[in-house]
Amino acid sequence: MLYLVRRRLAAARFALWRRVVTARLGRLGVEVRWELAGTPHCWTLPRLEPVIGPPGPGRLTIRLGRDVKLGRELILEVWTGTENLLEIDDRSTFEAFCRVQLQGGTIRLAHDVHVRDLALLKTKSVLEVGEWTVLSRGVHLHATAGVHIGAHGAIGERSSLIDSDHTVGGSEPVLRRPLKAEPIVLGRNVAVSANCVLLRGTRVGENAVIAAGAVLNGGEYPAGWLVAGLPAHALRALESGNGEAAEASH
Repeated sequence: MLYLVRRRLAAARFALWRRVVTARLGRLGVEVRWELAGTPHCWTLPRLEPVIGPPGPGRLTIRLGRDVKLGRELILEVWTGTENLLEIDDRSTFEAFCRVQLQGGTIRLAHDVHVRDLALLKTKSVLEVGEWTVLSRGVHLHATAGVHIGAHGAIGERSSLIDSDHTVGGSEPVLRRPLKAEPIVLGRNVAVSANCVLLRGTRVGENAVIAAGAVLNGGEYPAGWLVAGLPAHALRALESGNGEAAEASH
């Protein structure tokens, strides 16, 4: 009985929060659409931080599956004047103090994704995370051209996937140089260890392991291999479940 009362109170609080978000963004020219399969479990209600973006109307679609969990002090940053989609499928979880930045793009988490404390998800394009994937504490994902993480993946603590950077050359200030962006793609069952950096144009095949501290500066990395170093390179083929070395081009 007590559980039902708490769930009803939580649903009422979330419904009120939805109305507040819709009204605040509406005053800034952003249409908000809600597609909910159920009321999420919220430790605290997310904090909305609108940012004035390009002139003109905008739209935000929030699509939540069943049994979604939103941790303490989740920040939802939304740029006005842009088209945004936040999709969180069934049983996916954000832990505490995470930040979601929608700057004119899509964030799509498949079912059973676990986002741990202090993670930052930022998109101007498409940021997709496959089912049963874990984003560990302090992970940063920045999608300007696109970041795609396959199912059953693991991104270690304090690792960053950043698909854009400013070119460097001469004495011109670096932030005035052109911005270049290429998608980052990780296949199924890729394990990225702690403190790794994956830069624009990086593509990693399925069942690969990225050793701690590696820097992947674009390019192709083979499926089923251990990748390590600065700059990173494929070291050796990993053994498959039957004890044989995984087949991969190198």
